[in-house]
Amino acid sequence: MKSIYSKVIFLSLFFLLTVLYAQEGNNKTSYIAKAGNIFISEREFIHRFEMLPGLNRRRSQLETAKAEFLYTIIAEKLLAQEAVANNLDRDTLLQQALYSIRKKLSRDQLYREEISQKVKLSDTEINRGMVRSQILPFTSYLFFKKKNDAVFARRQMKKSADFEMLNIDSSFSAIRDTATVIWGDAEPALEEVLYNLKAGEISPVIKAGSGYYIIKIIRVQKNHQFSSLEPNVLHNRVTEIIRLRKERQRLTEYVNDVFKDKIGYSIPHSFITLVKNLQEVYVQQGNESEGLFSSGVMKEVRNRCQNFIDDSLCVVGNSYWAMGKVIDKVTNKFVQLAKADTAAIPNILNTQIQVLVQQELLEEEALQRGMDQTPAVKEKLDMWRESILASQMKAVIKRKITVTDAEIFSFMKSTNLQVDVPQVQIRELITSSLNDMNDAMAAMQDGLSFEKTIQEWSIDSLTKLHDGITEYFPITERTPIGELAWRLNVGQKYGPVAFENKYIFFEVLNKKEKTGKQDTSFAVQFEKTKSQLLNLKFKQRMNLFLAQTGVDRGFTVYEDRLKAIKVTPIPMMTYRILGFGGKIIEVPFVDPQLDWLNVEPPKTKIIP
Repeated sequence: MKSIYSKVIFLSLFFLLTVLYAQEGNNKTSYIAKAGNIFISEREFIHRFEMLPGLNRRRSQLETAKAEFLYTIIAEKLLAQEAVANNLDRDTLLQQALYSIRKKLSRDQLYREEISQKVKLSDTEINRGMVRSQILPFTSYLFFKKKNDAVFARRQMKKSADFEMLNIDSSFSAIRDTATVIWGDAEPALEEVLYNLKAGEISPVIKAGSGYYIIKIIRVQKNHQFSSLEPNVLHNRVTEIIRLRKERQRLTEYVNDVFKDKIGYSIPHSFITLVKNLQEVYVQQGNESEGLFSSGVMKEVRNRCQNFIDDSLCVVGNSYWAMGKVIDKVTNKFVQLAKADTAAIPNILNTQIQVLVQQELLEEEALQRGMDQTPAVKEKLDMWRESILASQMKAVIKRKITVTDAEIFSFMKSTNLQVDVPQVQIRELITSSLNDMNDAMAAMQDGLSFEKTIQEWSIDSLTKLHDGITEYFPITERTPIGELAWRLNVGQKYGPVAFENKYIFFEVLNKKEKTGKQDTSFAVQFEKTKSQLLNLKFKQRMNLFLAQTGVDRGFTVYEDRLKAIKVTPIPMMTYRILGFGGKIIEVPFVDPQLDWLNVEPPKTKIIP
């Protein structure tokens, strides 16, 4: 692997679209509810409500949606406290998941403190930018690869007409062209000279990018893209552009400094072994539309490298990454590559590993500097910790639920198979991990159609054959998918929803009251009934458990504060684009959890 300072890190540093807490700078905390000994802040409620998709988000139903969402969060907090009481916070997988989030959020905070907060903008440069942004120069330019060639050519230009009349020797690596320059798009070095030239003037030799420029202003006109903006909008747009530029400059200085004493490299033998197998597998069974590091390709690569899976592949500071860990980290990183171009795989893999190593080293730096102890990060970590604990508690309860053959037969006998159970048909995307779902949804946000996203990301081969379209199924099946789909309107989308160790994002295609064609296989019907009964019992147990926990631990809603909260009716999925690259879901998901409010808590203790 090349030097750790590499500018490859810039490929993943477009951070300014990061979703921030609107109230992050406000130290005053207002609470709208209490669940057990956990207070739920107005800030957390608004942030999670606004950053997640949800039902009943029409403006006329916002008050209902707010209440339902708050009671769902209360249920989450109650479950989290029960998880701690059952020592689930000591679970290794939970600790690993939380540590991964801790590292990422700490790295993001390090970026803010070392990059964002150290960039200062003056009124002078903002005002100058506002003036320049409204000017649209049309230029003619010469580009040279070598400085000596550019200097020689510039010396031949004594007056304006010489620029066009100059013949460029074919031995020079030079390009002559024209360009309209929009302020903020060109490199700062070019702009600084350009906006000080008048029409007809020729610039000195300017170093920018990968070469040297000589520019002549042909004419100047008004830039309507900026001049048509309201003054406050123009001010904000210009400020954003200037800040982005200065943060890039500060970033270069910082990473060069922080990496100078860091160690990070690949072990040649292991790297070559991985590359060779990756090339062979991609040629034999790779799908160009799914990308080089698709789960199918990487699964086969792992199988082939089984004898080397624990061999060290990367040195990262004072630790090592085994080949298996590197395979896990690059799996489903989308890189499109033609099979004819497999010679590029070593460089592509090296780049992916390099960025991952750089991010790991920055995370170590962030933790060493205590970024995880800052109030902003601690608040987010508490939210994630409680969400993960609640999920662990649900999983424990579900694992405890069993059904006997007698219960299944009794349930089948009491159920008329011809009963008019409402049914739904959906189009669904199924992934094996939340990271995969995040990447798939990000691709849809970038314009990829739902159908193509399913073809590229879904792990369900059967539904992929039908573009993700399912058969009609009763709303009592696939809990909570069936119930959620029934509550939605046709055409609405929802998710992701955690379901049987997978994640599902779906669109409602059709609904009907009549049951479809019945399966005549008794064995299949027996298993379906068993699954249905298990889900019903789990839902019932969860409602009883939450009702009892709510009584035991207590919960309070401050109705006046909840009513005063203003939210928007737009459900959306939002990602935090992390400083120094990467992204995570901005806030934890919550599954609707409301039925427990109408359940009489049992007198006997429910032990999950």
